[in-house]
Amino acid sequence: MADLLVHTSGSLPSSSARAPARAEIVATLKSTLDKPNTTLVGAAIGTGLAAQAASRGGADFILALNAGRLRSMGAPSIFSLLALRSSNDFVLDFAQSEILPHAKVPVFFGASAFDPRCSIEAELERIADAGFGAIVNFPTAIFLDGRFRADIERAGLGFQRELEMLRAAQRRSMATLAYVRTVAEAQQAAEAGVDIINLNLGWNVGGTVGSRSGLSLTQAAEYAKIVFRRIRSISEDTLCVLEGGPIVSPDQMYEVSAVSKADGYIGGSTIDRVPLEASMEQITSAFKSVGTLQKRIDELERQLEHVQREYSIVGRSPSIQQIKQRIEKLAASPLPVLITGGAGTGKKLLARAIQEAARRPGSKLISASTADASGESLFGLAPSDGGRKMLGLLAYQPKATLLVENVECLCVDAQKRLMEVIETGVYRRLGDNDRGRFEGRLILTSTRPLSELDSSGQLIPSLESRLSPGHVFLPNLRDRLEDLPLLAEHFLQALRKDRRSRKLSVDHSAYRVLMTYGWPENIRELRSVLETAAIRCEGDWIKAEHLPPLGDADAPQPHAGDEREWILDALHRHRFRRGETARYLGVSRKTLYNKMRAYGLPLQPRENPQEPL
Repeated sequence: MADLLVHTSGSLPSSSARAPARAEIVATLKSTLDKPNTTLVGAAIGTGLAAQAASRGGADFILALNAGRLRSMGAPSIFSLLALRSSNDFVLDFAQSEILPHAKVPVFFGASAFDPRCSIEAELERIADAGFGAIVNFPTAIFLDGRFRADIERAGLGFQRELEMLRAAQRRSMATLAYVRTVAEAQQAAEAGVDIINLNLGWNVGGTVGSRSGLSLTQAAEYAKIVFRRIRSISEDTLCVLEGGPIVSPDQMYEVSAVSKADGYIGGSTIDRVPLEASMEQITSAFKSVGTLQKRIDELERQLEHVQREYSIVGRSPSIQQIKQRIEKLAASPLPVLITGGAGTGKKLLARAIQEAARRPGSKLISASTADASGESLFGLAPSDGGRKMLGLLAYQPKATLLVENVECLCVDAQKRLMEVIETGVYRRLGDNDRGRFEGRLILTSTRPLSELDSSGQLIPSLESRLSPGHVFLPNLRDRLEDLPLLAEHFLQALRKDRRSRKLSVDHSAYRVLMTYGWPENIRELRSVLETAAIRCEGDWIKAEHLPPLGDADAPQPHAGDEREWILDALHRHRFRRGETARYLGVSRKTLYNKMRAYGLPLQPRENPQEPL
């Protein structure tokens, strides 16, 4: 519409870089969807800074729109429909100079088809000459309604002219993206062979200048489902994406996309205006009040450092917070402690934290090996053939905290003797049953879950029962991935001391890899990966290319007969959050949905967990 009043005929210099062709752009986007746990994300923006930030965050394509530029000027997106200036010249001015030089992903040019004086072919030629290989109908008549929309369409300057522009762009081997709002518009765009159809659910809500949405998330999801079903009935190859309306957060996007089976999401205000407003307000407020809050901030930081230093347990996930609370209680209790968890989860670190928190005078943590299943190293051995007797750790360190690792490896007799120590404080030496007193404390570990130790008979029932009150379970790293950034920072602090640079940090590209890996060897493996990456990294940022290969390409996959239980277990483990489940299983969300449907699995937990599925 902006082209109705003003038109500037001057063209910008041609771009020296070859714009990617339509087939190349579409193939790249579709190959992205083939990767596990991936959805397409487009950023509808209007500044080079926003384009660079969105690209670093993982955007798959960029829409250079006049609305994005107007938002950066402080105006709401709806102003993009007003005849403020020649829209195509406006977009060319900032998109060619700010976005194209820095974009590493396809850039769709927001082209206006409103101006009756402009030849569509001539406009496309100068857009292509400027270096753009993709186009989108924006500003668009779909946001108009009533008599005004009808008059625009009768004049031949509405949505049909926009489709004509998109068809002409395809003939020039330019990729195309169409904004639509109704089923009829979506059908027409699909019949025109548009590569990507974006169902716009209305101007975004949120922020200080956001609009009101007439749709709830549930209504938006069901409507999008109907629209996308119609599109795919016409063209299965067309990519279907969402934008706008009530969707203002990743969780809401996921909720609507899961129901509608969208291939992706386009964020405009949700990517630039809303986060910028919130962050600038918060940062400005923080600077303004920092003098008043500094004392409190210092106090909180000292408390956090004290907790981290005292317990050496890094993490803020609910499971780790519960463990930290348990440390104080267990430290104040004489109960024996059983720590279970997979290899590399930090069981010895937790044992040391409990021992330090107990603050017992003269006590130290001593590790006892269970390599000898009979328990000789613990209980000692009577002399044979006139030889010297062997003292066990219970006699040699009678007041220490003994860490007995892999307690399930002890034989039944050794477990019974250990039970006697727990109950009476008296141990019996192997060979002659010579007795002694142990006044210290026992902390035991196992890589097996407590329930498995009980059901498999690896622990005698009396010992299992006695250890149960002091049981602490350390979850695998894959089950508390929210702690991974804190753990990475913790390990990097140690690495920084060995480097001249004290700024060694993990880049976003590396975090995306780390957060999608299963970590079979847990925290120990994370530390090893970061140490290797630090050696490969020459600068201050550990990036994805510095990480060693993760995972085993030849790792066995579950048999077909077990696949249903494998998927169901993963769904329960992640509380039926399908994005997290797909990431855990290493498959795409589409693959997970298809398998859930094939096996008749529910989309959410059942109210009665005992009910058969």
